[in-house]
Amino acid sequence: MSQRPFTKPIPADPLPEIVWLEQTDRSEVGREPFFCGRGAEYEVFHKAVNSLYSGRVGGGTMIFQGAPGAGKTALMLECMEAIRCHSTSDDPWVSVCLNPGTLKSPVDAMMGLIDAANLESERLSKIAPDVIAGNFRKLRDLGSKLYEELSQRGIGVAGVSEGCKPKDGINSDSTMSAGRIFRSATPLLEKFHLVVFVDEAQNIPIDDKTQDVLDCLHRDSQGIPLVAAFFGLSDTQEVLRRCGLSRFAANRVVNLETLSIKDAAGSFRRMLNTYYTGEEEEKLIWANTLAELSQGWPQHINRIGIATGEVLHTNSGQLERYLLEQALERGTERKNDYYAGRLAAVSQNPVLYKNLASAAIRHPQGILSRKELRRLAAPELEETEESFNDFLTNALHAGLLAPVASLPFHYQIPIPSMGDYLRSLPV
Repeated sequence: MSQRPFTKPIPADPLPEIVWLEQTDRSEVGREPFFCGRGAEYEVFHKAVNSLYSGRVGGGTMIFQGAPGAGKTALMLECMEAIRCHSTSDDPWVSVCLNPGTLKSPVDAMMGLIDAANLESERLSKIAPDVIAGNFRKLRDLGSKLYEELSQRGIGVAGVSEGCKPKDGINSDSTMSAGRIFRSATPLLEKFHLVVFVDEAQNIPIDDKTQDVLDCLHRDSQGIPLVAAFFGLSDTQEVLRRCGLSRFAANRVVNLETLSIKDAAGSFRRMLNTYYTGEEEEKLIWANTLAELSQGWPQHINRIGIATGEVLHTNSGQLERYLLEQALERGTERKNDYYAGRLAAVSQNPVLYKNLASAAIRHPQGILSRKELRRLAAPELEETEESFNDFLTNALHAGLLAPVASLPFHYQIPIPSMGDYLRSLPV
């Protein structure tokens, strides 16, 4: 089969100015209005879906992990938009967004796939009604019948006679394997290409039923053309391992870190070109200066961009140099607010993280071994009777530490200016 190149991400249409300036966090934005960079990370996704298009069914699971604010959700939404733009009535592609908790139930996971296929068929039927409308009605009817059938089988297997309620504590799909359910749905979904997205994947429940579902998504999809992409915090790969997944391809596990200053400047440049007037040389100075302040961290790019927009919005909208100083000052405040929020998300005394940051600056590239982290954290953990593993998970989920991709069991503070902030704490 000849390979059709998959579409590159489509830059999001800028949000109306007043709406954009009201956003306070990346999680509120939806698709990023000035998405930029992540070319290498997107290429991992690009190759995986091309492999699916070329006939590979199952396998090739992708993991995109990183600290809070690293841009995981923004990248996921761009990938989902690329799938939507690529889908046609002749070759339907479906983005399936599953909640982590859904993966504990084979029936719920399968119905998520069927519902997404229904929605995409409905969307395509509006574009090409003569071609797809009949197929959409058939799909919807088959999906409804399949759900009925799965529910009835589940109750029957659980030992409850027809028409009676399940026994206490018995889930209607508790004894049905995910493989059996996926096989039942194969005739319904085999004409689609499905890309399953799981956000906040570090919260996937570690359970035997979860392992059963994940095995179908990762290894044997029972003939359903699909590939899965997990987006989560820095320990997502480890959580998936504990759920029974293994043998991840090295080039399918991506650790999201900072963007290049060039990409960060590109994002600011798009914002300035969209909303504000000024000479091109002046826009370049603003974009590069703001990018340096952001240090390429996606969360900072968002916050500094909003701070800059607020400064310009309340003034003439012209890129006057004195306004740049105000934007830098307000952007720095937003950065520090972000760090304070990350610190508030952990249960340990702030002095522990000040000590970690002080120790990190004495090491090459700020890298600390697991052994040294254990030593530095010991006094605080002994006082609070908290385990080291709980401390490390807490620090990773709060984004105060991040694993070093090239060096197992070593960690660093993900943003240089976060280390400066921690070392300056008045404790």
